[in-house]
Amino acid sequence: MITRIVTENGNKMFEIDGKLFAPAAFFSFRPTPANVSLFYRNGVRLFQLRVSGLKNTWNMNYSNYGGVWVGDHTYDFAALDRQMEMFMKFAPDGYFMLVLQLDMPEWWRAENNCEFDSYVRLCEASLEEKWISDACDYLQAIIRYAEEKYGDRIFMYGMTAGQSNEWFDHMKYSHVISDRRAADYRQKIGEPDAVIPSKEEFRSKALPSLREDDDPVYKFRKYSCGLVPDLILRFARSAQEVLDHKKLIGLFYGYATSTASWQNRCSINGFEKVWASNDIDMLFAPAAYSCRRLQDASSFQNNVDSVAVNNKLYVHEIDHHTYLSKYPSENGQIMDCIYDDEPTTIAVLRREFCALASKGGCLYWFDMQGGWYASPGLEAEIQHEMHIFEELCQHPRQSVSEIAAFVDPMSYNRMKDCSMVSDCGQSNRNSLHHCGAPYDLFNLNDITKIDLGRYKMLVFLNAIEMSDEVKKTIAQKAKNITKVWLYAPNKATGGIAEVCPIGLQELDTAAEKVQYGERIFGFGDPVAPMYAVDDKDAEILAHYTNGMPACARKGKDVYIAVGNVPSELWRDLAREAGVHIYTDIPGAFYADSRFVARQTVWETDITIHMPFDCVVEEMFDGGTYKTENKDLKYTAERGKTKLFLIREIID
Repeated sequence: MITRIVTENGNKMFEIDGKLFAPAAFFSFRPTPANVSLFYRNGVRLFQLRVSGLKNTWNMNYSNYGGVWVGDHTYDFAALDRQMEMFMKFAPDGYFMLVLQLDMPEWWRAENNCEFDSYVRLCEASLEEKWISDACDYLQAIIRYAEEKYGDRIFMYGMTAGQSNEWFDHMKYSHVISDRRAADYRQKIGEPDAVIPSKEEFRSKALPSLREDDDPVYKFRKYSCGLVPDLILRFARSAQEVLDHKKLIGLFYGYATSTASWQNRCSINGFEKVWASNDIDMLFAPAAYSCRRLQDASSFQNNVDSVAVNNKLYVHEIDHHTYLSKYPSENGQIMDCIYDDEPTTIAVLRREFCALASKGGCLYWFDMQGGWYASPGLEAEIQHEMHIFEELCQHPRQSVSEIAAFVDPMSYNRMKDCSMVSDCGQSNRNSLHHCGAPYDLFNLNDITKIDLGRYKMLVFLNAIEMSDEVKKTIAQKAKNITKVWLYAPNKATGGIAEVCPIGLQELDTAAEKVQYGERIFGFGDPVAPMYAVDDKDAEILAHYTNGMPACARKGKDVYIAVGNVPSELWRDLAREAGVHIYTDIPGAFYADSRFVARQTVWETDITIHMPFDCVVEEMFDGGTYKTENKDLKYTAERGKTKLFLIREIID
């Protein structure tokens, strides 16, 4: 059986042995006849199962079926057989993703006198040649076995290792660097006497807030960010030696909008090398954790639109703690961040559905501990969403975003472990979702690969480092496009003035906030240096609370001196740039060429300003609507998510 990802009318689909499937799948750490059959009878045909003999961060087994790698080049495939037997029985026409955990088994660490665990110290493990070689042998052995016995049912293989099975290194939790890793670092950077930073230096918030080229922490982080990508690519090449690209390969990797404690301490900023590899087909990521409340707007952990630019399928893991997760799991643990009731759970699930659908990715329900969807209402919702998703996949799709936002993951290495990391990335990603217009989110380096002509506003959220190729592309192809620069673009690679023509003055203060209308915003921690606008030809748009200019426009360039920008400012800048604004009130809004979707947050009487008159069908609750003077008006309860499929455009 050969599987691949194909594009039909702009929609990504799985082609499995010549048959097309809408990209929607189920996964659970506790797959049982109950939840497998629940999702199967409600239309899901793609299922993930995990092979692991190790425990997760909650000290619970990743899989109750157990592992396969049981000794030195010794494999007991009974655990896989038992799990496959259950899945095939309760999902008889299903196809399966086989996800393999490659971390060091406990017996391996004992036999090899290994003092560290790859699950916790993945960067250290990336230098352990025997583990890598043995893990590659295991990976090939289980793929060969699975292909021989279940090859007509498995369409994808996943690879996991490191903290949370997401290829994280340990540095979020501790600071342990072995002599071997220190020696490797010094050898690779060509400095025999290079200093290894202390734990306090790694976690310092001391001013100034940006690290220079010779900063020991910056150099060590940059080095560390290259270790795990090389490890992943070695495993991927090993898998492809068996599969020869006849089956798909995927993994969780490449988040770029997290907090400092995750973004910089887990050594994940070098993921672009993996994204560019032809040996990888799918990139998984959980839905953004920082915006899951009813009043939020669903978002993404990674720079989602760059996934497609790199010829990959984005898989959106909906691992939300439904209202049924409040009951104790097998070890007595009770989940936090749960929803109070079923209506709230459904409202948020629908919002996640709309966010994912607008990006043309794979819908991926994660019934984490099992039983989180075990109610008649949630079961009906799964069936309903499957029907809508399959309907959407029949309609031609393309992005309608006129805003493109760019995040540079390696620029995070320049930032000290303060709020600047999230104030530039995560917070702005969230507030942009409330500005009333859809936007695309890319890795900065991918600006050279995309058609900038379809955008009216480009937003550079954290471009501390900019390559010459990126700067050349912007200069040549974005002359007539509004460009919004945050804080210190190009500060480390040529200076702010090289890319932003608005004159700036460096300030002594490190704690100023900015006022825009009634909103006061800025960095959560003290940041230095700070900048004020000092340009007589610039139009001042906002001031620091001490009266100094902090935001200005000059020609097609806009400068904002701080992060954590409110949606009101994003909306006004977008409108001035000629972007079509669909709604003037904050709240979750998503759109592509097929539909518009809105969640009511504060208001109940809703108006969506469409670009054209049209007839639409509301897919969740039913009903046909017709615009008047291009306005789509409806009434809904607070929290309700509505998805309007465009059935007819009226000339």
